[in-house]
Amino acid sequence: MNGLIPFNLADFYKTGHPGMYPRETTKLVANFTPRSAKYAPVLREFYDNKIVWFGLQGFIKEFFLGVFQREFFQAPKAEALRKYKRRMDTALGPDAVPVDRLAALHDLGYLPLELRALPEGTRVNIKVPPVVFVNTHAEFPWVSTYFETLFSAELWKPSTVATLAFEFRKLLTYFANLTGAPQAFVDWQGHDFSMRGMSGIHDAMRCGTGHLLSFTGTDTIPAIDYAEDYYGADADKELVGGSIPASEHSVMTLRILFTLKRLATGKSDATATAAALKGLSDDEAAAEVERLRKELAATGYQERGLRRLAEREVIREFVTQDYPAGMVSLVSDSFDYWNVITVIAKELKDDILARKPNALGQSRVVFRPDSGDPVRILAGYDDGELARSADGTFRMEAGKYVVAATNLAITEAERKGSVQCLWDIYGGTETERGYKMLNDKVGLIYGDSISLPRAFEIMRRLAAKGFASSNVVFGIGSYTYNMLSRDTFGWAMKAIYAEVGDEQVDIYKDPATDDGTKKSARGLLRVEKEGGDYVLYEQQTLEQFDGGELKPVFRDGELLVTTTLAQIRERLKASWVCPEPGSLTM
Repeated sequence: MNGLIPFNLADFYKTGHPGMYPRETTKLVANFTPRSAKYAPVLREFYDNKIVWFGLQGFIKEFFLGVFQREFFQAPKAEALRKYKRRMDTALGPDAVPVDRLAALHDLGYLPLELRALPEGTRVNIKVPPVVFVNTHAEFPWVSTYFETLFSAELWKPSTVATLAFEFRKLLTYFANLTGAPQAFVDWQGHDFSMRGMSGIHDAMRCGTGHLLSFTGTDTIPAIDYAEDYYGADADKELVGGSIPASEHSVMTLRILFTLKRLATGKSDATATAAALKGLSDDEAAAEVERLRKELAATGYQERGLRRLAEREVIREFVTQDYPAGMVSLVSDSFDYWNVITVIAKELKDDILARKPNALGQSRVVFRPDSGDPVRILAGYDDGELARSADGTFRMEAGKYVVAATNLAITEAERKGSVQCLWDIYGGTETERGYKMLNDKVGLIYGDSISLPRAFEIMRRLAAKGFASSNVVFGIGSYTYNMLSRDTFGWAMKAIYAEVGDEQVDIYKDPATDDGTKKSARGLLRVEKEGGDYVLYEQQTLEQFDGGELKPVFRDGELLVTTTLAQIRERLKASWVCPEPGSLTM
């Protein structure tokens, strides 16, 4: 096994750079900066041109204190050099890359590098670097830039995901304020559904921890492990992340179709029908058989009708027998979602209302649609989207409304949307701001292709119809957390300063063929916090460079500063003040 060979964790072109710098170079400084938000999938109503800085401590512990120590500094010198030389020789040609610098580094016994950074959880302005790299030994200036590829690959995405998660939190906080929904619910309203669509488990756990900076709802189990391993979290003492029992399509479709087959045999064998009902006494089973006999007869034993009955019985089992207390989420679009949300939800109303709370006082059945347009599924249509006749009334075709833009015919349930359908059945309460909040025995979660614009539109429509924001939970998946790139926020590492012999050189790039995005900072820099912003000062003196908000966090193989998940969460939450309700144009 090759495993992770520390100095192989790079592009090939980086391996030649140590020898390309002027021979007299003794110091090299580089920074890592989010250069642009022009491709960021954010809401301009909320976005304030900042990113959430996150992932550095995890990187340092995992790589600089982990992989580099085990596989290089603590490994026999000959073996450490052999693995590196073999890869260079087979790919670039024999002796194309000398190993003398690595041999000297192994003899030194530590990584002569200092990282200065802003605290994690800081929201830093675009074009302001949250971290800089400085070599600490004159013989090894190249270490400041050699790790560009590794560092970029490991850091751009956790910060990007953490930023998008916080943008979701901003949106949900604003609408909670607007509609009077409980602020504590916002912690759970963004739920991480992204793991299966991420670029591997390591990616999922790091980015899943980025999500946990803003929310506690997650289905990414290893993100909680990562937070404990690298960010001082302790699930025994604090709420790191949590979820609820939930079905998936394989469970629902198997049970529905299995029950359908048994119900179908009930045409000639009532005992087979009773066998489909678990945990009933003889008298209860007999009553159920009689009830189903009548309903089966009404279906004419057609598959669609039988399937609807089967789905109802499966959901009944879930909410009364499998999970008679606490919270449970049921995927509801395996066949006919609108039948579930309008007919089955009504027929099982007494069963759902009778469910017992768990130790936390929770007893909610959460319906989960998983296909279609999430905006319309949850929040329905605005009246302005529906076609009207000459007399101003809604145009109807075969009892259905007509959508003006598409001529699509929709049912009354589709027009209302899921929240209003459940309200019509279960009712609920009103917030102090006069918005309707569903009975706490029922709720909705949608986790298919949720983006910030879609979440905004759902919140807007619900508020316009008089519903509080807390009636829905969003499953934020890989559609949002993995359809990203390093260019989403323009992350890049660039050298900015060097000392060559007795000369000081301010390094920068400013391509004439670029729009200014790639123009880099020039010379030594200082970052100061001014009000709520971080401001970059360029071409600083060495003394000025040692000041400001960028503080040493790693030096010569040692982690100098540690921070916890709890501290990062607190820092991040305090970094933003929600606009006044109604202050944003919707």
